[in-house]
Amino acid sequence: MIVRWRIIVALMSRSRPPVPPMQTIEPTAWRAQPWRNGAGVTHELLRWPAGDPFAVRISVADVSAPAPFSAFAGYRRWLYLLDGGPVTLALDDGEVVLAAPGDGLAFPGAARVAATAVERPSRDLNFMVSDALPARVELLRGAGRSELAGAAVAVFAVAGDVTAAAGDIVRPLGRHGCAWCTDAGLAVELAAGAVAAALVIER
Repeated sequence: MIVRWRIIVALMSRSRPPVPPMQTIEPTAWRAQPWRNGAGVTHELLRWPAGDPFAVRISVADVSAPAPFSAFAGYRRWLYLLDGGPVTLALDDGEVVLAAPGDGLAFPGAARVAATAVERPSRDLNFMVSDALPARVELLRGAGRSELAGAAVAVFAVAGDVTAAAGDIVRPLGRHGCAWCTDAGLAVELAAGAVAAALVIER
């Protein structure tokens, strides 16, 4: 399956015009759409490759009331609180409370997960990756610099001042901005108190 995804991505990249080594996606470019189960609204930042089935999807969900999450069998999910809350999530093995920006959890896409209590309407970052791809997610906190490289890399600014660089391209990420690159690396600089979530698809 991993080989299949890499072949698909390689063929698609040949058919498209070259893209910059790093793309940035600001909230003004988000695309609103209903949840798969119709219980809420999500804002899609990126789908890679475009169309279905996708290998990677990055989105931000509005969670304003108790509701079940949509099921995505065949994917892994990482979710981080951005704003609002606290939000209590019920899973098969217990409850998790997301109270501060950067609080999060990982779970299989087929898992039964529901928001059971929402004190204030929240927004939550979602990284979704096909089970066929090797991937890792890191939560970066506080002043420092990180070097990330892989078949694809994304960095999302959860809070504070975050700067992403690819080669000679250096761009500060605004609040909830996202940097994305493929077959390259990103250098990420965080100021004191900043928080960022990083997704790396391994080569």
